[in-house]
Amino acid sequence: MGEATWTGEAAPAPDLVGSAGLRFWWRTFEAVQELFAEGHGQEGDEDDPLPAKVFRGLPRHVLSEPARRIGDARWSFPGFLRAHAGGAPRLTALDEPDLSTLLQHAYGLVRMELGPHAAWPYHRAVASARCFHPVELYLWLARPADALPAGCYHYDPAHHALTGLRPGGLPTELLAATGAGGEDTLALVVAAVCFRKSAFRYRDYAYRLCAQEVGMTVGNVLLVGGALGLRARVHHRFDDAVVNRALGLDGVEETAFAVLDLGPARPAATGATPLDGEPIEPRTPLPPAPLPPIRPSHLRTNTVDPAAWSGLAELDRASRLTGTDTGLAAPVEPAAFHLPADRPRSARPIPASGEEPPAGGVELARALRARDSGGRMFLPDGAALPARELAGLLRYALEPVASDHTEAACRPLADCHVLVLNVDGVPAGLYRLDAEPSLEPDPSPEPEPWRDPEPRPDAGPRPVAAPELVPLPGRAWHGVVSMLCDRTPAVNTAKANAVVFLSVDRVQGDRWFGDRGYRILHHEGGIVAQRISVLAAAAGLSARITNGYHDGAVRALIGAGPAQVPVFTLVLGRRRATAQYEPPLTW
Repeated sequence: MGEATWTGEAAPAPDLVGSAGLRFWWRTFEAVQELFAEGHGQEGDEDDPLPAKVFRGLPRHVLSEPARRIGDARWSFPGFLRAHAGGAPRLTALDEPDLSTLLQHAYGLVRMELGPHAAWPYHRAVASARCFHPVELYLWLARPADALPAGCYHYDPAHHALTGLRPGGLPTELLAATGAGGEDTLALVVAAVCFRKSAFRYRDYAYRLCAQEVGMTVGNVLLVGGALGLRARVHHRFDDAVVNRALGLDGVEETAFAVLDLGPARPAATGATPLDGEPIEPRTPLPPAPLPPIRPSHLRTNTVDPAAWSGLAELDRASRLTGTDTGLAAPVEPAAFHLPADRPRSARPIPASGEEPPAGGVELARALRARDSGGRMFLPDGAALPARELAGLLRYALEPVASDHTEAACRPLADCHVLVLNVDGVPAGLYRLDAEPSLEPDPSPEPEPWRDPEPRPDAGPRPVAAPELVPLPGRAWHGVVSMLCDRTPAVNTAKANAVVFLSVDRVQGDRWFGDRGYRILHHEGGIVAQRISVLAAAAGLSARITNGYHDGAVRALIGAGPAQVPVFTLVLGRRRATAQYEPPLTW
């Protein structure tokens, strides 16, 4: 395959612009330069949106000190649970300290940059463009948590507090609207987005940034919940009007994007791991009593006319579902979303396995405090990364997630390619992360740096218990590295250890989810991106998520057709010491 080149985008094929969602895909990828040419909003004025949503005249519950240690970062992964079934944590009830720990590590403040050049000082557990953090977390407790009554709350990360919005347990109307609510449901967590917090600057492009951040936030709730002993099921398809009314959202400036159903992790004795098995049994349906609307008052500062992001609002309206078309009982076909397995016969796959720390050896709280994007100017130190560390941060990236896509958990609807640049013992070049390798003859029994130290006595079929990195030879990748350096000069990609590309099939997303596919597929990529970012931090690496890339060049590199879109690019490397000072925030 020759060097990837690009000189501009041809007119879109009719099947790529046939709906509002597909047109928005085109506008924010192939035509993104034209979108940016429409201009950006002003940033840094007194009129900027507040970094956190603060309500007036409502009961506030300041949360207790969160735990500094919460458990292993890998407990939410089915593969890890199968290997350590006897030691998995399990919460059967939520008390107030559990809630404090869950919320602070899921979306709370973890670092604060100090100094005269700290333009974006407040860093949360999830990456966000310019630290705008447009996601708002809402919690609906099914039962009291110590002195905290059952009811609906908004989480204020700036003050680590909950604001009460509605009293009472989970309403039947909300459960019917989301498809959530098993007999053991402890709480629902809703990730909503306040468009203005990002759109005041990024205009229509903010929709992509919001969808990406919701995906990473959902991924982080899954990680933290798993470490605490909770199982979670993600709901992407729900009745928007009911959920927004339940939370007091207007559905215009702020709207719900994803719902998570939290309950006790299922014990291994049942034959199913917490995220790997049975669908949640729904409660006996009751006639839903309509929730009266509420309009809680909160502080507002920014006064930019929302007409400035009218394209974003148009897509969001087109994406909404009602009780008659949510498709809660319509499973998708996950295989339709993935690229065909590309495994050249001469390829010698690299197992993403090997020795890893024992259960408890990857503390999630420490990894979340260490997670960063490499600073304003990300200058990797250029030191080679050991192959086992690359394997450790990738092996669980595509582990199944329980969601409303299918009855049982399924792997995220995203494909993962890795451009290895500087990893000890792993040749530089492009690799595909194969989440479900089949049994194939091993073409090379000779030991190599990334393989088990003892060679096999024969070259027969070998069982594969972990994902593999499948080399894709002949891909000319140097031009893509140059493109990343050129388009994102704040990141020295040429010195990175590896670059990860996460891609999705927008045509299948439109087929199965309609216009909602744009945000759902960004959620899927975000779950994977957060997993990689956190496990990279545990290995001492920074993970810079950048949207500064040419999608056509990446598409040509991975050998994908026009339906496939790279939605995340992560640059991995060890951060060089700089004058930027970001102390962790701990209690």
